[in-house]
Amino acid sequence: MASNSSEIAVAEVRDLHGLSHRVGERPQDIMGRSRAWMLWLPWAAMAGISVLQYGYSVAATALQGSSGWSATAAFWILALWVMFQAGAAALTAALRHRSAVAPSRAMLVGALLCAAGPLTLAYTNAFGLAVLGYSVLCGSGAGVVYATCGSTVAKWYPEARGLRIGFVSGAFGYGAVPFIILFAAGLSHADHAAIFAIVGVVVLAVVAFCGFFFRDPPLGWWPPHVDPKLWAVDKRINRSLLNNAPAVRQYAPGQAVRTTAFVVMYLIMVFAAAAFLLAVAYVPIIAVSNGFSTVVAASAIGLLAVVSGGGRAVACHISDRFGRRQTLSAALLLAGCADLGLVYSASIHQAAPFVLFAALSGLAGGAFYPLLASLVADYFGERNAVRNFGLVYSAKLFGGLIGIGLPAFLVSSPALMGVFVAAGIISLFAAVTTRLLHRPGHVISRLPR
Repeated sequence: MASNSSEIAVAEVRDLHGLSHRVGERPQDIMGRSRAWMLWLPWAAMAGISVLQYGYSVAATALQGSSGWSATAAFWILALWVMFQAGAAALTAALRHRSAVAPSRAMLVGALLCAAGPLTLAYTNAFGLAVLGYSVLCGSGAGVVYATCGSTVAKWYPEARGLRIGFVSGAFGYGAVPFIILFAAGLSHADHAAIFAIVGVVVLAVVAFCGFFFRDPPLGWWPPHVDPKLWAVDKRINRSLLNNAPAVRQYAPGQAVRTTAFVVMYLIMVFAAAAFLLAVAYVPIIAVSNGFSTVVAASAIGLLAVVSGGGRAVACHISDRFGRRQTLSAALLLAGCADLGLVYSASIHQAAPFVLFAALSGLAGGAFYPLLASLVADYFGERNAVRNFGLVYSAKLFGGLIGIGLPAFLVSSPALMGVFVAAGIISLFAAVTTRLLHRPGHVISRLPR
């Protein structure tokens, strides 16, 4: 038994799996307020940056041709944004694991970088400056904010990490909806500078304000109202144990990457991210090119964003009951069917099914992020879960290249519909690939025939 500077009794408790937990301090003792602050503030910050990914395709469609860029160039800006976002998120996750940077400082840096993107688009049409300002700086800033929000929530909710991260990361989807409506209703060449400038200021203000209050708990902190020893083994308290066994041992990143499970997860992330990002970027293009109105295009991408965000926490709930691997397989199967449904409904010019399949694509595409995050913790342990998932999340870099960058060369061609067909088939293949996921360290026994 030890005590901190406030004379609060603190105990180091080791659970069945060898993890050490710091028990005794309440969130109010550490930062003077409830830990719910470290849930809702990251949620608001995630909502603040969501327009940077989900709103771009609507803005690009509305302003197509007015900037002087080709459609291919416009979507390569988004592809590079995704690649820098994924890379910065992985790097930030590693730094946050070691507490090498305070969360409030990381959020301020992220806020400034994020604001650079919309402000660059507001005041220049130069393609090179747009790549620097939006793709490089803004993309990196979004990755910093995304990883800082996720890691902060993970530290304050160690007993409900997957569910809470799913809830917070969900705001990265539906937070864009007001801006999508604004872009669809009022964005034009005449007023785009003012609108983009407002977006930049709003992103800066929201992220910087929320980040100012971010705090980390002490290393290994555990909420005092939950017994960590019971949580590790009692299925009546920790319901997720019913269908999700914990890791055999704690894997460092260097050890995790050498396992077959990590390779399979990485490939699934590449495939799933590519299919989802294809829908995020090109659903408005498919809609307009097949004769649907801009209202239908905006409704499709808006509903995709809403369902993508809201479905993440739901997917975590389902995975607690039915198993993470099974839920991931179902999500990938749904994603494949949704992409094929988008092509079919667009080809027969039916707007309502098109919007519905866009929503299903969002539901499936949003689900696999928190599901893979939870699988990483289940397979490789809680101690390095944030760092290990950061490595898996870096596969989104290749997903952005495959799902947004390469199809940009076909953005004005009917062949873009074929890319959606290919994405649907790849998602179905990824659903089958989940059968190759086995927890490292467990012996797989096969009965003789």
